[in-house]
Amino acid sequence: MNDADSNLAKDNAVSMTHLFQNKKVAVFGVPAPFTGTCTTAHYPPYQRLQNEFKAKGFDAVVCYSVADPYAHYNWGLAMGNDFDSIAFLADVDGEWARSNDLERDYTGASLGHRSARFSMVVEDGIVKAFNLVEDAEKDAEVLLQQA
Repeated sequence: MNDADSNLAKDNAVSMTHLFQNKKVAVFGVPAPFTGTCTTAHYPPYQRLQNEFKAKGFDAVVCYSVADPYAHYNWGLAMGNDFDSIAFLADVDGEWARSNDLERDYTGASLGHRSARFSMVVEDGIVKAFNLVEDAEKDAEVLLQQA
């Protein structure tokens, strides 16, 4: 997901510039698909509140993870995600997380290097609100209040 190069196939590559240009976007970052807190606490409130994000003028809601795109996509499928409402974007090599000081070492949990749990509101490429998430279950509500 870095702007210069992508490890994803060209037809699936998304630059952050394109993602945020002339848009209001909510991004929530999870350490890994198919893991406990990500699956049971962080993603479900975003799924439940997806219409409220639209009502607050968001053009997109994005679930970001340092993961391979196949696992990330299939995690979304397994949770019944509507990909038109919440996009799932994978940072294959963790470059975006590293370049934004969000890389964390989860080797102790057998996950290797991943992204910190975070959320942000971005309007036309400018971060208007940023959170390092402590309470995954409340994150979607917090981000809506910051919009």
